Amino acid sequence: MNRPTTDLLTHRLGFGCGRLKGGGDKATSLRLIHAALDQGIRYFDTAPPYGLGASEAVLGEALRGRQEAVIVATKAGLARPASPRLRQTARALVKPLAGWVPGLRHAVLKGMAQRAPAANFGIEFIAQSFEASLRQLKRDRVDCLLLHEARPHDPLAPLVALFDRYVASGQLGSYGSSTGETLSQLIRFGAVSQYRCPAPGSEGPPVAPGDVLHGALRFIAPAIGPAMERDPHLEAQLASLLPAGTDPASATGSLALAYALARFEGRVLLSTNQPQRLITTLEQVRHITASAAWQSAMSTLHAAFAPAPAP
Repeated sequence: MNRPTTDLLTHRLGFGCGRLKGGGDKATSLRLIHAALDQGIRYFDTAPPYGLGASEAVLGEALRGRQEAVIVATKAGLARPASPRLRQTARALVKPLAGWVPGLRHAVLKGMAQRAPAANFGIEFIAQSFEASLRQLKRDRVDCLLLHEARPHDPLAPLVALFDRYVASGQLGSYGSSTGETLSQLIRFGAVSQYRCPAPGSEGPPVAPGDVLHGALRFIAPAIGPAMERDPHLEAQLASLLPAGTDPASATGSLALAYALARFEGRVLLSTNQPQRLITTLEQVRHITASAAWQSAMSTLHAAFAPAPAP
């Protein structure tokens, strides 16, 4: 069932499309996007290298025929894999053997990463990347284009005029910069900043309303279990936010997203490759944020993350 557009999930959460894949995994990837849409998600973040080069095309196919108004963000700077189908085949062959051969999956993925092309922020490369993204996404316009892992020595100033032309032509809504690291590692460019969620319990620079945060499930969720173990009262408080009978230890991802939504003003991305897990997580987040005790419980959780004072 489609959710109302005023829903918090629609305005503040987004889906990271790094795990969308083609080949034998495409059907599951399509279900992921459709599940996200049905749960109210309207922001989708992708990039040419995601999903071994298949993410943009799969997202475009999943959105085709849907009536929801969505926001699509993609990136430029890192190249699409030269042979995405070959890489997908290699990963498919490795997956069933990974449990039997220690280190096999890591070795294969490391080899792929070492063969990946270096970042390129030349005007011609960025222009070709953007045009290819439009074709892959099957769209005439992208809402946001982010430079992908720019470094301090990259010559970015010449790109401003190119991006401004895209905006003036209607092909682009806005542009900015993204990093897999924290805000301190982000190279500023344009109006949009995408970076890793601040560490749990931290009191760093404020997150701007237009910023996009990723990594809540990866970096915040693992800290919630130990915090509850240290404080049974906190565990009971968090349990009271969840649907009846839900063990808070099994819902740390949902609690991490709710924490990020309460602590930071920006948009928060989540990602998974399991449609049912996505549905369950979003239903739990909706339940948590509908509670009158949500904000106060997240403040208690924030305080519990703080390191104990030295003796």
